[in-house]
Amino acid sequence: MKEEEEEEDLVCGTFTWRINNFSKLNNLVHYSDVFVICGYKWHILIYPKGNNVDYLSLYLEVADASTLPSGWTRYAKFSLTVVNQLDSKKSITRDLEHEFVANSRNWGNNSFILLSELRDHNKAYLINDLCVVEVKVSVRNGIKILEDQETGELIDFRGLGRVEKTFVPFLAEVCSSYPSLLKCHKKRSRPFIQCAFTALGRLLCFLKTTKAKDMTRDACKRLQLLWEELETFKFDLVWLEPHVQSVLVMKKRAGRVDRLREDVEILENEIKRQRDVLAAAEVDLEAAKRDLAKAEAEFKKIDMDAVLGYPLI
Repeated sequence: MKEEEEEEDLVCGTFTWRINNFSKLNNLVHYSDVFVICGYKWHILIYPKGNNVDYLSLYLEVADASTLPSGWTRYAKFSLTVVNQLDSKKSITRDLEHEFVANSRNWGNNSFILLSELRDHNKAYLINDLCVVEVKVSVRNGIKILEDQETGELIDFRGLGRVEKTFVPFLAEVCSSYPSLLKCHKKRSRPFIQCAFTALGRLLCFLKTTKAKDMTRDACKRLQLLWEELETFKFDLVWLEPHVQSVLVMKKRAGRVDRLREDVEILENEIKRQRDVLAAAEVDLEAAKRDLAKAEAEFKKIDMDAVLGYPLI
């Protein structure tokens, strides 16, 4: 029964990395983009020519390890897969688990697949020089409170667990309006509930304290990450989602307006520049006209008979 409860408390997600021009990768180590699973930032690192072995070497790494507070820890179960692009049953998967800490921020398999086998076109791990790697990450409820939160005074919230004092008013307000938030995690473990309400509090605090003028591109990215983090805890968020999405859509439209405004400004500046060029050209034209009129007048004064020595017929 205990094992079943732990499995229920797993929050997980999957990321697929499509590596183009694989054979042209010259760096010893190659990193994927940063992705978020279970509210945490990760990336995959790969040794395309092997980590001192004749095998592809593949690892999962904590992407923001250098910015986490001292003593952080993150336990995860995960699987790494090199995808067979013609027959998924022939894909190669390694199941792993690890407690990530500052001096052990990545974990994986040094000898994942023989390079000769990987490069064999008949094996279908490389097609059109494309390699597909997949990772599935599961974070168990026994983890410490999400370590990327801003640490502050922790107080008990309705017997569910300890959360930041700053979050409590926001949590109390929404839980009074939506009692289902308190009921949906009754059978969960205390650490899981604590993580869930911390994530909810963090998002609510962001929405309540961030003004529209402060919704920069980075702020929108943070809001998106907070929302993705909260979704992993499977709250009933029907009441909140429209508001979050409206903020993101509004900012996206505002960003489009800003880009159009920049385009207009660029075009207006170009028109002004062209007008200045035209004005300068008109000045030059008037000067040229004056020079021409003066030259014509001087030409008419010339006695051609005297110049040529005989009368013109």
